[in-house]
Amino acid sequence: MRSVILNFHGIGEPSRKLEPGEAPYWVSPSYFEDVLKIASQLKGQVSTDLTFDDGNTSDISLAAPLLARYDVRATFFVLSSRLDKPGSMSSSDLRQLVSDGHKIGSHGADHVDWTALGPADEYREWTEARDIIATAANQDIDSAAIPFGRYRKRVLCGLKANGYGKIYSSDGGAWHSKTPPIPRTSPRCDMPLESIRALLLGQEPAGRTFRRRIAMAVKRRI
Repeated sequence: MRSVILNFHGIGEPSRKLEPGEAPYWVSPSYFEDVLKIASQLKGQVSTDLTFDDGNTSDISLAAPLLARYDVRATFFVLSSRLDKPGSMSSSDLRQLVSDGHKIGSHGADHVDWTALGPADEYREWTEARDIIATAANQDIDSAAIPFGRYRKRVLCGLKANGYGKIYSSDGGAWHSKTPPIPRTSPRCDMPLESIRALLLGQEPAGRTFRRRIAMAVKRRI
């Protein structure tokens, strides 16, 4: 069965200062619920998984209740430096998500470009951040989501060497291969719901799919 992962960043109104370019990735609660409805309608044709990046409070206050309503489990990728900070989830929020059947992953420490890290920063982003998040969630962390979707061969090798069994990117499209990273699509607030449906059903233009695969192949090798 076709497998697609939809990745969200924030639901509703942000309760912290956003980074440049982040605002379009915050969607309304009604938009998010409409996406859940579409995924539910198509579950016999496509396997749709959900992930969340950045650890915003909307994950627990708005997304989690809607996920429960539709009996959906998700993976939440958290930034260790934002834990327990205003606008971000707390350690108890992570434990509540785990109790509800969700999974927690690492998004690193400071939301930085992993292709530009030196050895000390790699340790902070890949090892120290994971340990902090694991302690907060009271759950082992074996998955990582790459910030900004920027990676190279060195990043993928480094993450695997640090024990990450699942590595997620933001390349978009369906998941065709077990070769990391696992692609995700991040809906924007201006993305029509029909485009979500087309993505899930594999009805996007062939050229777009081809370009994604080529781009991923290049980034895996450089």
